Amino acid sequence: MGRSIPSFRHLLEIERLNWSDFKKELQTKKDKEALDTVFENAKLYTSYLGNASNPIPLESIIMGCLFHNYKTLLQIDKQEEVEEEGQTDYGDIIKERLDLLTESKPQGRLLYDRTCKKWKGLIEALHKEDREILLKMIIDICHYDESLDQIVSNGNSKSGIDDLFFLLLILNQQKLINSIDINSTIESQKI
Repeated sequence: MGRSIPSFRHLLEIERLNWSDFKKELQTKKDKEALDTVFENAKLYTSYLGNASNPIPLESIIMGCLFHNYKTLLQIDKQEEVEEEGQTDYGDIIKERLDLLTESKPQGRLLYDRTCKKWKGLIEALHKEDREILLKMIIDICHYDESLDQIVSNGNSKSGIDDLFFLLLILNQQKLINSIDINSTIESQKI
C-alpha cells in the first residue's frame, strides 16, 4: 500500500509485455518458447535482482538469465571442471583466480571491481553458494585481457564496459556449450 516504485517482479512482467511484439515476429514456436524461458529464468531470481538497484530492468533480466544459464552449464560440466581444477570449493577457486587477476591482469581486475560495484546489491542478496558461483562467473569473464585493455582503459564508456561484460559472458557460455558438445560427441563415438 502506498508503494510508488514497482517491485522487480512487476518490472519483469512489464518488460515481458514490452517484448511481446518482438515475440510475435519470431518465426518458430521454439524461438518463442526460448524467449519465454529467458523471462522465466530471470523470474527465478526476482527477489535477488530487485536488490541490484539497476535502473535498466532489461539488464537485470539478462543478468538473471545468463546467471541461470551459467549455473546450468556448470552443473553439466561440473565433473570435468572439478577434475581439472582439483578443487570443489568455489570460494578457493575465486580467491586463487582473484589473486592471479590482481597480479597479472590489471584491466581484468578493474572490470571485476566495476562489475562487482554495479551488481553489489545482487551479489550481497544471494545465498553463499550462488554468490560464489556469480563471483566465479565474473572472474572468468575478467580473464579476457586481450579484449579488455582498450575498452576498460577508456573510463568514459560506462555502457561500453557493461556491454563488454555481457558480450564476454555470452562468449564464455558459448565456449562451455561448445566444450560440452565436443565432449558428448567424443563420448558417443566411444560407444
